[in-house]
Parts: sequence; C-alpha cells; structure tokens
Amino acid sequence: MDDLAGLAAFLSFAFALVVAARWLRGRRPEFAFWTLGLLIFATAATAQSLGETQGFEDHVLLFRLFYLLGGDLGVIYLALGTLCLLVPRRVAEVSTLVLGVLTAVVAVDAFIAPVNPASLATPCGAFSGAFGSLAPVALAAVIFNIIGTVVFAGGAAWSGWGFVRRRTHLDRIVCNVLLTAGALVIAAGFSAAKISTATGHCTLSSLDYLGGYEAIGMAVMFAGFLSLGGLRLRSPGRSNLPREGVSAS
Repeated sequence: MDDLAGLAAFLSFAFALVVAARWLRGRRPEFAFWTLGLLIFATAATAQSLGETQGFEDHVLLFRLFYLLGGDLGVIYLALGTLCLLVPRRVAEVSTLVLGVLTAVVAVDAFIAPVNPASLATPCGAFSGAFGSLAPVALAAVIFNIIGTVVFAGGAAWSGWGFVRRRTHLDRIVCNVLLTAGALVIAAGFSAAKISTATGHCTLSSLDYLGGYEAIGMAVMFAGFLSLGGLRLRSPGRSNLPREGVSAS
C-alpha cells in the first residue's frame, strides 16, 4: 500500500489551516481547540508514517510521540472544542484546566515510561504492550479515546439532529452527518487495530490499514466542514444560531 498515514497527515494539516482561518475571523475558543486537535492528529500521522518506513524499533522517541499524540491526545482535544460549543462557559473552562493537567501528566509518562524496543518490531507490540497496561499513557489511550469519540461524534450527531428537527440549514445537517461519520471511521480503525492485536492477527500491514481508516475518516470530516455555506437549500424555519461552526453552530 501507499503511505496512507502520510495522506492522513496532509489532510488533517490542510483541515487545520481551514479551521484556523475561521478562528482568526471570530476568535471563538471551539475553533482554537479544533485546530489544535487537528494539528495534533497531523503530527501523530506524520510520526506514524515515519515509523512505518524507518521502523519504530530503531526510533523509540518517534514511537513515543506517535503514541502520545495519536493514541492519547488528538481526539480528546477535538472533543474539547465541541464541549466549548455545547456547554456553559464555566464548565468549558474547568474542563480545559483539567485536561491541561492530565495532558501534562500523560506527556511526562509517555517520554519516561520504559519501552522495550524489540516489542516495536511488530504492529502487535506497537498497538499494545509497549507500555505497561497501568501506565498513565496507556490508560489515557483507552479513556481519552472513548470520551473523546463520544463527545465529538455524539456532539456532531446531536447538533445535526437539532437542525433536522428544525428543518433548516441543509449545509449544517450535511456537515454534522459527515463529521460524525468521519470520526466513527477513525475510531473504527483504532478499534480494528486493538482487536487484531488482542487476537494476534496483526500483520506488518496493520499500521498501513490504520492509516487508511485515518485518511478516509479525515477526508470525510474535511468534506463535511467544507460543505458549510455550500448548500443553500433551506426550509422557511429560522435559526438563531451563529452562521459559522463545526458541530452545533
């Protein structure tokens, strides 16, 4: 297969630039966190691509970066952006502070926790077992991804359903449907990688298959965001929500 992780990195970086432009226009915090989440994802996918070609076993630092950013932080910061949009400001501020502290703890552990380089020679070792199961960085890979996927995909689905019920803003309905679908595709990729590891069926191409899920999911989400303002069909219903946004706007 071609370098699908590299394609995912390119798409997520381009997506981040578009979202950052929206943030510069309105300085809304959700766009800042969505931009950060996408940049984290782009860096993780880049590390994954380099690890595939150069070997994580020979570049342990590269693996630590991939695991921290891709396994732990990307989805949860996208979810924080969605949270800023959907909950009261005070709740969003407390959530940001808590996540900041947890990020610091997980980041330190990601770079000091022992890793057996030999375990990184196979995808099974890279997906699971490289860190101890009770290490903060390993626990975060499970907890952050579950919470992040539920909040980000669930928030987009909830927002899209709200527009459907009001029968207004077709572009935002399409945007939220595609954001939900893309997030679930990426989550499915990590789930498939975990399942293949647990069953011992992971192969040398497993990382590339994960890159495929990531590239497809990111392309779907990017297409959803770009659809904003591109579909003019609207019902007579009115909306008091702001004109720009990713999930609920």
